[in-house]
Order: sequence, then C-alpha cells, then structure tokens
Amino acid sequence: MCGADDNVVVWETPLSDAENSRLESFFRCTNTHYGHFGRIVRCRSCGLLYREPQEKDLLEAYNAAVDEDYLREWPARRDTFRRSFRQLDLLAQPPGDLLDVGCSTGFSLIVAREAGWRALGLEPSRWAVEHARREGLDVSEGTLDSHPFASEQFDVVTLWDVIEHVTSPRETLEAALDVLRPGGVIALTTMDIGSIVARALGSRWPHLMRMHLWYFRFAHVASLLEAAGFEAPQRRPHVRVLSVAYLASRAKFAGKHVSWVINAMVRASRLGRLRVPICLGDLMAVYARKPGKTTAAGT
Repeated sequence: MCGADDNVVVWETPLSDAENSRLESFFRCTNTHYGHFGRIVRCRSCGLLYREPQEKDLLEAYNAAVDEDYLREWPARRDTFRRSFRQLDLLAQPPGDLLDVGCSTGFSLIVAREAGWRALGLEPSRWAVEHARREGLDVSEGTLDSHPFASEQFDVVTLWDVIEHVTSPRETLEAALDVLRPGGVIALTTMDIGSIVARALGSRWPHLMRMHLWYFRFAHVASLLEAAGFEAPQRRPHVRVLSVAYLASRAKFAGKHVSWVINAMVRASRLGRLRVPICLGDLMAVYARKPGKTTAAGT
C-alpha cells in the first residue's frame, strides 16, 4: 500500500509442518481451515493488515487446487452472481466484452452471458479450467501477470473475491487497467476488515484464513485503484447467497461440538437446499472506471 516495512503483529496462529506441506487444501474456495492463518500484521504507516511472511509457493498451490464442493453450491452461487451483475449493470450496460479474473469453474461466466455479456475467464486452477472448458466456456489458464489478452480488449473486468489472494494487488489492478477500454469499469468484491462484524469477532472472524493475504478497508481499496490509474471508486453492499447446508458446514469455526449440533439439526430438518442471502457488512463490492471516453459501441 504505502511502501513502508514497519508493522506490528495483530494475530498469530502457528502453522504445523503438516499444514505447510499441503498448501493446495488451504487455497480452495470452499476450504474450512478456519483459525489457521499464520501471522497477520498491521502496517504502522497506513493501517493495512496482511499476512507476514507471504506464501512462497502461492501460484503452485492454486494450480493444484481441486474443489468439488464448489460445484455443489451452483444454485446459490448463481443467485450471488445474478445480484452482482444487476449491480454492475447500473454502471456498465451490456452487451459488451467482459473478463472475469479468477473465474474458477465459470459459474460467473454463465451468469454474465445470461445478462448479455460476451464473457471470457482467466483462472489459475487447472482442475477448474478443465471443468469450465467441458461446459463450453472460454477460459484461459493463468493470471493477469501473464495473460493472453490485448490492451483495451474489454469493457469490464471483474475480480470477484480475488484481490485479497494476489501477491501484488496494485500490479494486478494495473494489468486490469491495461486490458480495459477507455471508460471501462472494474468490479471487485473483497472482505472489509474495518466492518463492525470483523472488529467485534477479532481473531475469530471466519474470513481470517491462510488463503487471504490482504485485509482491506474501503479506503485501502480506493487508494489502490487510484494509484493504478482508475477514477471515482465507489463502494456498494455485497450480498452473498449461501445454502443452509453450506452455512452449516462452515460452522466449524464455532467449535467442533457446536458444528456437530448445527449440522445434525440441518440434516433432520431437511432444509439444507434452502438458499439464504447474507449481508453482514463485512463484504464489500467496489467499482471504478478507467479514465477516458468509452469507445465500445455496446457499453
């Protein structure tokens, strides 16, 4: 964020040798390693919270990640993306060319196409890319550090729950700026460490996970976007839709016994498929625009 290298430890959970040897299990979208996040520090200069030290084999872990649980949440994730695209459409109307960075198995691309976008995806997980391609989706394997796209190719770039995972958020945003046409929009979602929920739960906040390298407030995200060349960052509430069964499976952060009781109740009630919109204020959607007059006819 600010270039300083002066921090103070906020929370620390030592990681075992066994945990360090199976990184890919920590970097699945649906992993349940709550409370295992290593050391999180706060910059004394700008207040940003981040993992220290950073992972050395991050990309390799994402390349190897396999996440079958992600597929089972398709109905709920479809609802989440539909909400996100309705929000996006207020700023950038389809039809247009869209790139989704970190698209996983391509659920977002399916919803984007339903909404009228000509959507391409970029994803580091080989398993996820192969699954997306079997579904007929146009997904490239890799990251924005080494992408196959041309400058000014897209009207919109989306990074749904991505910016907190990359080693250099500013470089990622600069790469997104490059592939956007003048007047194009970037849309991202991430956690908000400054939210009431995050502050109240402290080290028990379930979003404190090893796969999250950075913990932003809106002011941090806005500063990064402006430093990368975007203008007029704005925050919107982010609603995530989850099935009751998925929520129950995530109760592990509350303790083994509590988790067992919750899951038993869900199984007995047969309400596992019920989908619930969640908006606690600790997730945010942020939008910004590339300077210049829009050149694409459809946006």
